[in-house]
Amino acid sequence: MKRLFLLSAALVALASCGQKVQDPVKDAIVKEITENMEEGFTTVRIYNYELVDSTSFREEFEHRKKAFEARKQSDEKFLLQYSSEGKRQNAAIKQASYIRTMGIISALDSLETVSSAILDDIAYYDYKFNGMAKGPDSSMEFTDTYVTITPDGRVMSMTSNRKDLHKSLGRVIPGYMDVVKGESEDSEE
Repeated sequence: MKRLFLLSAALVALASCGQKVQDPVKDAIVKEITENMEEGFTTVRIYNYELVDSTSFREEFEHRKKAFEARKQSDEKFLLQYSSEGKRQNAAIKQASYIRTMGIISALDSLETVSSAILDDIAYYDYKFNGMAKGPDSSMEFTDTYVTITPDGRVMSMTSNRKDLHKSLGRVIPGYMDVVKGESEDSEE
Protein backbone atom coordinates (compact mmCIF):
# COMPACT_ATOMS: atom_id res chain seq x y z
CA MET A 1 0.00 0.00 0.00
CA LYS A 2 2.81 2.36 0.94
CA ARG A 3 4.61 1.57 -2.32
CA LEU A 4 1.47 2.24 -4.32
CA PHE A 5 1.03 5.61 -2.59
CA LEU A 6 4.67 6.59 -3.23
CA LEU A 7 4.41 5.49 -6.85
CA SER A 8 1.19 7.51 -7.29
CA ALA A 9 2.75 10.57 -5.65
CA ALA A 10 5.83 10.27 -7.88
CA LEU A 11 3.67 10.01 -11.01
CA VAL A 12 1.61 13.04 -10.02
CA ALA A 13 4.79 15.02 -9.31
CA LEU A 14 6.31 13.94 -12.61
CA ALA A 15 3.16 14.81 -14.56
CA SER A 16 2.91 18.26 -12.99
CA CYS A 17 6.55 19.03 -13.88
CA GLY A 18 5.63 19.00 -17.55
CA GLN A 19 2.82 21.51 -17.11
CA LYS A 20 3.82 25.14 -17.32
CA VAL A 21 2.18 27.36 -14.73
CA GLN A 22 1.06 30.65 -16.23
CA ASP A 23 2.51 33.79 -14.64
CA PRO A 24 0.51 36.81 -15.83
CA VAL A 25 3.18 39.32 -14.76
CA LYS A 26 5.98 37.55 -16.61
CA ASP A 27 3.69 36.96 -19.59
CA ALA A 28 2.83 40.68 -19.79
CA ILE A 29 6.48 41.73 -19.58
CA VAL A 30 7.59 39.19 -22.17
CA LYS A 31 4.77 40.22 -24.52
CA GLU A 32 5.71 43.90 -24.18
CA ILE A 33 9.38 43.22 -24.91
CA THR A 34 8.81 40.88 -27.86
CA GLU A 35 5.93 42.76 -29.50
CA ASN A 36 6.61 46.43 -28.81
CA MET A 37 10.35 46.99 -28.65
CA GLU A 38 12.03 48.06 -31.88
CA GLU A 39 14.98 45.71 -31.42
CA GLY A 40 12.92 42.69 -32.48
CA PHE A 41 13.69 40.49 -29.50
CA THR A 42 12.60 36.89 -29.88
CA THR A 43 13.83 35.36 -26.63
CA VAL A 44 13.11 36.87 -23.23
CA ARG A 45 14.01 35.58 -19.79
CA ILE A 46 12.70 37.21 -16.65
CA TYR A 47 14.98 36.28 -13.77
CA ASN A 48 12.89 37.80 -11.00
CA TYR A 49 10.35 40.48 -10.27
CA GLU A 50 8.81 42.07 -7.23
CA LEU A 51 5.68 44.08 -6.61
CA VAL A 52 6.70 47.62 -5.68
CA ASP A 53 3.37 49.45 -5.42
CA SER A 54 -0.22 49.59 -6.58
CA THR A 55 -2.43 52.55 -7.41
CA SER A 56 -6.20 52.82 -7.22
CA PHE A 57 -8.30 54.81 -9.65
CA ARG A 58 -8.98 57.27 -6.82
CA GLU A 59 -5.24 57.87 -6.36
CA GLU A 60 -4.75 58.24 -10.11
CA PHE A 61 -7.55 60.83 -10.32
CA GLU A 62 -5.95 62.76 -7.44
CA HIS A 63 -2.56 62.63 -9.12
CA ARG A 64 -3.91 63.88 -12.47
CA LYS A 65 -5.93 66.67 -10.88
CA LYS A 66 -2.91 67.76 -8.83
CA ALA A 67 -0.79 67.93 -12.01
CA PHE A 68 -3.39 70.06 -13.79
CA GLU A 69 -3.84 72.29 -10.71
CA ALA A 70 -0.09 72.98 -10.79
CA ARG A 71 -0.34 73.82 -14.49
CA LYS A 72 -3.30 76.12 -13.80
CA GLN A 73 -1.36 78.00 -11.11
CA SER A 74 1.65 78.36 -13.40
CA ASP A 75 -0.54 79.63 -16.25
CA GLU A 76 -2.23 82.12 -13.92
CA LYS A 77 1.11 83.39 -12.60
CA PHE A 78 2.55 83.96 -16.08
CA LEU A 79 -0.72 85.42 -17.38
CA LEU A 80 -0.58 88.08 -14.67
CA GLN A 81 3.13 88.69 -15.25
CA TYR A 82 2.83 89.00 -19.03
CA SER A 83 -0.24 91.23 -18.71
CA SER A 84 1.57 93.60 -16.34
CA GLU A 85 4.62 93.67 -18.65
CA GLY A 86 2.44 94.46 -21.68
CA LYS A 87 3.33 91.22 -23.47
CA ARG A 88 -0.08 90.70 -25.04
CA GLN A 89 0.80 87.75 -27.27
CA ASN A 90 2.38 85.79 -24.40
CA ALA A 91 -0.54 86.74 -22.13
CA ALA A 92 -3.02 85.47 -24.75
CA ILE A 93 -1.18 82.15 -25.00
CA LYS A 94 -1.23 81.72 -21.21
CA GLN A 95 -4.88 82.73 -21.02
CA ALA A 96 -5.83 80.09 -23.60
CA SER A 97 -3.80 77.50 -21.70
CA TYR A 98 -5.42 78.54 -18.41
CA ILE A 99 -8.92 78.20 -19.87
CA ARG A 100 -8.09 74.80 -21.40
CA THR A 101 -6.63 73.57 -18.09
CA MET A 102 -9.71 74.71 -16.18
CA GLY A 103 -11.84 72.73 -18.61
CA ILE A 104 -9.71 69.62 -18.09
CA ILE A 105 -9.95 69.91 -14.30
CA SER A 106 -13.72 70.24 -14.55
CA ALA A 107 -13.93 67.25 -16.90
CA LEU A 108 -11.76 65.17 -14.54
CA ASP A 109 -14.15 65.98 -11.69
CA SER A 110 -17.04 64.78 -13.87
CA LEU A 111 -15.17 61.62 -14.90
CA GLU A 112 -14.43 60.89 -11.25
CA THR A 113 -18.10 61.19 -10.37
CA VAL A 114 -19.11 58.91 -13.24
CA SER A 115 -16.39 56.42 -12.23
CA SER A 116 -17.42 56.25 -8.58
CA ALA A 117 -18.04 52.49 -8.76
CA ILE A 118 -14.38 51.76 -9.63
CA LEU A 119 -12.57 54.42 -7.58
CA ASP A 120 -11.27 51.93 -5.03
CA ASP A 121 -10.30 49.32 -7.65
CA ILE A 122 -6.66 48.91 -8.58
CA ALA A 123 -5.79 50.87 -11.73
CA TYR A 124 -2.29 49.42 -12.06
CA TYR A 125 0.56 47.65 -10.29
CA ASP A 126 4.21 48.69 -10.32
CA TYR A 127 6.86 45.97 -10.53
CA LYS A 128 10.65 45.95 -10.62
CA PHE A 129 12.25 43.16 -12.63
CA ASN A 130 15.54 41.80 -13.90
CA GLY A 131 15.96 39.83 -17.08
CA MET A 132 17.42 39.70 -20.54
CA ALA A 133 16.23 39.68 -24.13
CA LYS A 134 17.89 38.43 -27.30
CA GLY A 135 17.12 38.98 -30.92
CA PRO A 136 18.80 38.17 -34.21
CA ASP A 137 21.06 41.22 -34.04
CA SER A 138 21.05 42.40 -30.45
CA SER A 139 20.61 41.59 -26.82
CA MET A 140 19.68 43.64 -23.78
CA GLU A 141 19.93 43.22 -20.04
CA PHE A 142 17.09 44.56 -17.92
CA THR A 143 18.49 45.48 -14.52
CA ASP A 144 16.14 47.01 -11.95
CA THR A 145 13.67 47.89 -14.68
CA TYR A 146 10.28 49.20 -13.63
CA VAL A 147 7.05 48.27 -15.32
CA THR A 148 3.44 49.27 -14.76
CA ILE A 149 0.81 46.62 -15.49
CA THR A 150 -2.97 46.88 -15.30
CA PRO A 151 -4.97 44.11 -13.62
CA ASP A 152 -5.96 42.83 -17.08
CA GLY A 153 -2.29 42.43 -18.08
CA ARG A 154 -1.63 45.53 -20.20
CA VAL A 155 1.81 47.06 -19.81
CA MET A 156 1.34 50.82 -19.52
CA SER A 157 4.97 51.88 -19.10
CA MET A 158 8.45 50.42 -18.76
CA THR A 159 11.54 52.36 -17.70
CA SER A 160 14.78 52.06 -15.81
CA ASN A 161 14.09 55.37 -14.05
CA ARG A 162 11.35 54.96 -11.46
CA LYS A 163 10.61 58.73 -11.53
CA ASP A 164 9.43 58.37 -15.14
CA LEU A 165 7.21 55.36 -14.47
CA HIS A 166 3.91 57.19 -13.99
CA LYS A 167 4.15 59.75 -16.78
CA SER A 168 1.18 59.49 -19.11
CA LEU A 169 -0.62 56.92 -16.97
CA GLY A 170 -3.83 58.94 -16.80
CA ARG A 171 -4.86 56.89 -19.82
CA VAL A 172 -5.86 54.04 -17.47
CA ILE A 173 -8.84 56.21 -16.44
CA PRO A 174 -11.82 55.50 -18.72
CA GLY A 175 -12.46 58.62 -20.84
CA TYR A 176 -9.23 60.40 -19.84
CA MET A 177 -7.72 60.48 -23.33
CA ASP A 178 -10.82 62.20 -24.71
CA VAL A 179 -10.53 64.85 -21.99
CA VAL A 180 -6.87 65.66 -22.62
CA LYS A 181 -6.93 65.28 -26.40
CA GLY A 182 -4.30 67.59 -27.84
CA GLU A 183 -2.47 68.01 -24.53
CA SER A 184 1.12 66.90 -24.11
CA GLU A 185 1.07 64.43 -21.23
CA ASP A 186 4.86 64.35 -21.08
CA SER A 187 4.75 67.52 -19.01
CA GLU A 188 2.70 65.73 -16.38
CA GLU A 189 4.05 63.44 -13.68
